[in-house]
Amino acid sequence: MDELILYLINEYHTAVMHTLTIATIIAVWVVICGCIRFGIAVYRRAKGIYPPAESLREGH
Repeated sequence: MDELILYLINEYHTAVMHTLTIATIIAVWVVICGCIRFGIAVYRRAKGIYPPAESLREGH
């Protein structure tokens, strides 16, 4: 049991760094995808090819 506790204490820094690295990669991916999606929406709105909202469609 003591060996396990010592191992966890010694490897705590590495585990935290890996967790933060993975969280950062996920956050960056979400930001990049959001920017791409927002950019496409701005482009489509500027071109006038953005589809109308569901409430504006006929037969709703």
